[in-house]
Amino acid sequence: MPKKSMNEPESSRAPVKRKPSTPPKLGNTRAMIWPYALLSLGAFLCAMLVLYLMIWNQEILVRLGLVGRMFYVALMPLSLSVAAFLFGVFRSRALYTGKAFGGTLELAGPIVGAALTVIGGFALPPPDSTEFAVTIFVHGEQGASQSIVRTGAVTLDLGGNRRRETIGDKGQAYFPGIPARFRNQDVLVSIEAEGYELVHPARPIRLTNDSVYVPVRRQAGHVTGTVADENGTPLSGVAISIDGLSTQSDKTGHFTLTIPSDQMKSEFSLQAVAVGYTPSRLAVIPGKVDLILHRTP
Repeated sequence: MPKKSMNEPESSRAPVKRKPSTPPKLGNTRAMIWPYALLSLGAFLCAMLVLYLMIWNQEILVRLGLVGRMFYVALMPLSLSVAAFLFGVFRSRALYTGKAFGGTLELAGPIVGAALTVIGGFALPPPDSTEFAVTIFVHGEQGASQSIVRTGAVTLDLGGNRRRETIGDKGQAYFPGIPARFRNQDVLVSIEAEGYELVHPARPIRLTNDSVYVPVRRQAGHVTGTVADENGTPLSGVAISIDGLSTQSDKTGHFTLTIPSDQMKSEFSLQAVAVGYTPSRLAVIPGKVDLILHRTP
């Protein structure tokens, strides 16, 4: 077979046949994608868990002191999710090669994307460090306009720092200088007011506005005492009644009546009736009272 001259034009040479590239099989592609897809999903769920704690369980973060920049902790698993999805599932890739530390440094797309997400999240929006003030209004069960407590104090539990302020003539307690990390957070509140208690003592309040309204009610009261005759002998079986509530004295002459909070008043009318004794009626206040019954003439 004659050899071709080196000076022979390129166009006269026989074309080189290239072997067509074989596309990856579908099964192999899925096997390569699934690990990245699962990694992306797991990291995304971790980020959502952090956000859940921040939105619905802030008191946990407050007690642990994980507030302020805590939002950006969610960026770490979120950035991992983004990197795994973009560069593992979509097969997108970027590579940087350079000289560093006396050697060659290569940064691939996934680690660069994840790092930029976290670093950018920390650097761009600084945390709010401005203190704020909140006024807590104490009111009755009928609504915010029912101001029934004008003395006493309100206490806020700010992550272990208990703040106590007195209640003013309009039922308000003013709390200045609250740290910014408690903004939009749930905190516990308690009240010190004679004869009153919180309607929901275990329910925290959320510091979202400048004013917060807290309902209170009268505390349940008790009337206790003993019944005796004019000689000081205890009387048993004496019928004691107060505003529709009734009981009887025991063999030692002792009795106790519990007044529900919604029936509490500053003064009650007590009646004591026993066979062979003159009925007795007198005004009492919640507390201890001693009754003396006289025999019927």
